[in-house]
Amino acid sequence: MFFLTFSAFVIERMEVSNNIISKNGLQEAAQKEDWEQLWINLIAFSIKRLITRYGIKGSKDELLALAEKKLSEVLSLTLVEGTRNWNTDEYPTFKDFLESVIDSHINNSFRKASPKESPDLDIPDASNDLSPEDSVLYKELRSEAYDFLLENGASDDELMIFECMADGIIKPKAIRKDLGMSETDFHNAWRRLKPRILKLRKKLSSHD
Repeated sequence: MFFLTFSAFVIERMEVSNNIISKNGLQEAAQKEDWEQLWINLIAFSIKRLITRYGIKGSKDELLALAEKKLSEVLSLTLVEGTRNWNTDEYPTFKDFLESVIDSHINNSFRKASPKESPDLDIPDASNDLSPEDSVLYKELRSEAYDFLLENGASDDELMIFECMADGIIKPKAIRKDLGMSETDFHNAWRRLKPRILKLRKKLSSHD
């Protein structure tokens, strides 16, 4: 099963933070913010990411419209759908948290819209060689693992790293390249993910 891929990494024991704020807490935190200023800061952050990381070009109005669209989607994910949790140990302020979600959401958007071609990362999905029955189980376990990590406070960066691992991309350099992450961002996210992966491996080891 795909969780065996995780054994390629050395898992270190670390304490998992319990300082996780979910949907209701996020809504309460949002009500305390000065949204006139926060909106401006987050739009500026989004535009900077679009230009510097993804090379998006366009007029000022076009970039503003795209940034507003992405920010609105992020606010829906966090405050309406409640699919993103805030780990206050990792992101001390509400602004820090939203910027991390913006980063990951924009990354996910561009990965889905235009998958990167990386010849040196020609590693097939782990489910390709499975029987139909095992393929179904693989997908169920993968979904279960994703939900487990999300419930245990994994950030968007951590979840993206997990998705790469589940797809068979296990080398740190390859993961960083695929996600467009800096070495520092990857190191910080992986350091937080390792204890959650340790718990996940123990949970999945109960499956045949």
